[in-house]
Amino acid sequence: MRVLANITVAAPATEDEAPPRGAPVPTGAEPALGALLRAWRERALVTQEELAARAGLNVRTVRRLEAGALSRPRATSLRLLAQALGLEGTELAALTQAASGTAIELTVTLRYVEEPGE
Repeated sequence: MRVLANITVAAPATEDEAPPRGAPVPTGAEPALGALLRAWRERALVTQEELAARAGLNVRTVRRLEAGALSRPRATSLRLLAQALGLEGTELAALTQAASGTAIELTVTLRYVEEPGE
């Protein structure tokens, strides 16, 4: 079984900006850095061990980041993970914001696709 993830990240609305009628109201909740990393890792179809190897990091670092056990991740570690996951543009900005504690709007949809013969 493969996991495909669609991840949409957008900047939060400013306080004086009202959402359009019928649009979901942003909660302003801060997504955990770990949830973002896990979603991007699953989208890339790699294990924590494989991601650590690609990034040149210890697997314990990846595990601790995904578990939210590191409150202040090193900028170097984040850069290496971003490169290993192929993050660019909005996703790279979201990673930086989540690591700094800045609130962002986030939608993650995981789809499980059954492989033929499974």
